[in-house]
Amino acid sequence: MYKGKLLILLGLVFYSLVLSGCTFDSSDDYREITDMGGRTVLIPDKVNSVFSTIASGTIVIYTIDPELLVGVNYDFNEMEKEFILEAYQDLPSYGQGSKINKEAIIAAEPDIIITYGTINDSEISFADNFQEQTNIPVLMVDGALEKAPEAYRFLGKVFDLKDRTELLATYAEGALYFASEINALVTEQISIYYGNGIDSLETVPTNSTHAELFNLVNVKNVAVIGGEIIDRVDVSSEQIIVWNPEVIILNGEPSENESPITAVESFKNNSNYQNVRAVINDKVFAIPKYPYSWFDRPQSVNRLIGIYWLTDIVYPELKDVFVIQEAKEFYKLFYHYELSEENITLLLGNK
Repeated sequence: MYKGKLLILLGLVFYSLVLSGCTFDSSDDYREITDMGGRTVLIPDKVNSVFSTIASGTIVIYTIDPELLVGVNYDFNEMEKEFILEAYQDLPSYGQGSKINKEAIIAAEPDIIITYGTINDSEISFADNFQEQTNIPVLMVDGALEKAPEAYRFLGKVFDLKDRTELLATYAEGALYFASEINALVTEQISIYYGNGIDSLETVPTNSTHAELFNLVNVKNVAVIGGEIIDRVDVSSEQIIVWNPEVIILNGEPSENESPITAVESFKNNSNYQNVRAVINDKVFAIPKYPYSWFDRPQSVNRLIGIYWLTDIVYPELKDVFVIQEAKEFYKLFYHYELSEENITLLLGNK
């Protein structure tokens, strides 16, 4: 009887491993975990290495412990490297999304892979397929900024780094609580335009997940565009003039070496925009962006510090915000980096 039960148990274990698409040395210890997409996945008992299929997730792992990363999604430029610990500035780049080099990932042998972003049927299917194609456990992590505390605590269990992730989760909760306070205090929304790209004519409409920060601090995104949900949309200079925003924030274009500061200069000097309220009142701002943008690109926990920055430039009268002090705390806790005065000057667009 005992032998029969043991054979059944071993058969069930084998069957569960086949379903999860994982292969491993039978001498290793494994455990089941339910990810943030509701999927049950078998992972090593001790997870020492990871790859994220998208840069947003790579940022989260870096903030927990950069030593966990087997690689990144793109090569850092020289400005980004300034804020990345030297040992991790030149990690191998394996691509992201549909451009990931799966063969290279398999050869790198991470213990797990994570996806990071919206949880929906399409992304669940992507995670399942990626796991099947690589034979590496894939865990889904919810990338919504409001889910950051939950995401950190989930990953704390995965990596057995609960003390570290609790610090990060607590900071995230504080930033989100601050945003909720601002949201409640706003009686009249300030209108704002976010410009991205070489000519600042790409923006994020109100129904885009890329506009999450606007919703958190209760500003009026002028890019009200109906129809299907679109992450980004191209607009015309004439449309910006019609919208006539009170505040404008610009990101530049990293791939073209167009910094946020040069984007602001170009925008303010453009004869088309001289009668736009934000230009008249000198309310056109460069988004701090090293090593990652405080507003967008990528969508990750880098936006937590953006809550304080955006509040400071849009609603300075509602609450005292000490952006420099907050930035120093954030960079030390999340990026393992001590900001210098020169760094701060660069980030806040004065140089």
